Amino acid sequence: MKKILNNESGVALLMVSTAIVILTMIMMTFTYDSKIHKLQSFNIEDKTKSRMTAEAGLQFAMVRLRLYKEAFNFLQTNQSAADIASQEVINAIWNFPFVYPVPISDKMNQIQKDSLADFMESAILEGNLQLTIENISNRINLNLLRISKMNQVSEQTSEEEEESDASYSPSNQLLKSLQLAMEAKTLTDEDFTNRYYGTDLEKLVNIMVAYVSDPDTAPSPNDNAFQEIPMSPKNAPMASFSEVYSLPNWDDDLVDLIRREFTVHGALMIDLNKITDKTLKLLLPDLMDEDIKDFFEYKNDPQNPVFFNSLDDFKKYWVQQANVIGDEDFTKIFEKFEAQGLKFGPSPTIFKVISEGLMGRASYKLTAYVVMPAKPEPKPVADTDNDGVPDTEDPEPENPDVPKVGGAQTTGTSTTETEQKTQLLEPRIVEIFVN
Repeated sequence: MKKILNNESGVALLMVSTAIVILTMIMMTFTYDSKIHKLQSFNIEDKTKSRMTAEAGLQFAMVRLRLYKEAFNFLQTNQSAADIASQEVINAIWNFPFVYPVPISDKMNQIQKDSLADFMESAILEGNLQLTIENISNRINLNLLRISKMNQVSEQTSEEEEESDASYSPSNQLLKSLQLAMEAKTLTDEDFTNRYYGTDLEKLVNIMVAYVSDPDTAPSPNDNAFQEIPMSPKNAPMASFSEVYSLPNWDDDLVDLIRREFTVHGALMIDLNKITDKTLKLLLPDLMDEDIKDFFEYKNDPQNPVFFNSLDDFKKYWVQQANVIGDEDFTKIFEKFEAQGLKFGPSPTIFKVISEGLMGRASYKLTAYVVMPAKPEPKPVADTDNDGVPDTEDPEPENPDVPKVGGAQTTGTSTTETEQKTQLLEPRIVEIFVN
């Protein structure tokens, strides 16, 4: 009987023990699942907050660029203000990076520290924000390669003039850039040399020209490059630089050779203050490596950095200080570039905005490309005299509410009246990437 009781007690004890173990495992699983669920909830919440912080940073960048646009337009129509505030001064509106929370430096006085403390207390932004605005107006627009039936020139020119003008065309600049970059790359990368030795660079340029141009207007790539993919030319301007990667024969390594010198977005002018050594070689091909080195040492002198406020300032360095080109030759070169649609100056109008929000372990980064197009000039309105002949040369009546613009139009590198009246439109985001 005792054995039976003992066996029954043993069975009961075993059953109770088993039940306790199972219950414990259930509780542990529930607790673990609760922690996982809570952690996932925190991750979702942090990710959402980091995204909203990044979006707030992008909006802040757009506000700064709008302020820059207003300052630029005001200076263009007010010569007296332009004499006081240079392009370098108004660039300060957008070109400083922003970090939140704002770091408090020991160099700040107590008033500045108290102001920052009040700002941080009243701010509702959570997490961290890192915001930078980069000027990328130093790049040549690849869409200038486009040949359109509507703007083909019908005027007859001599073969000598055509050859001379072609050497300053965007397609020739792309070809030169590829040649220079290939030569530099082959000196340091043997694998690159083996893979791309004998590459027909003119064919690569013609493929890109054919891609963006109207049908039957561009030179043929001389093979079935588009049919081999298969792919049809877009026959329209590129909207994103990423389109270049999809072109036949344009491998990633080849695209990377031109990525920092070319873009697909139009700028008011190529910014002389952001010019690169490769672009210098395109503009002034007779420059020696030593000349280019001396230029950047002069421009980026830490004790006295130089800012070019006009093409005249840029010319003075090369003509007077470096003494590597004559005044007349410099003027002719840049007049030919301008005739091909390549203008140069100090005013940035294309920007790369990077806004990154951080919250806990979550991060969210937005990369946006922003352009400020120039306001189109109004077309002249034809007036009719008593004789019924259209008259387009009558001066416009003066408007007392509009400030007068000083300066006279000249050729070459001097500031023109047309340039002084240039007005920028609202900044607009043309590309945006989420990282």
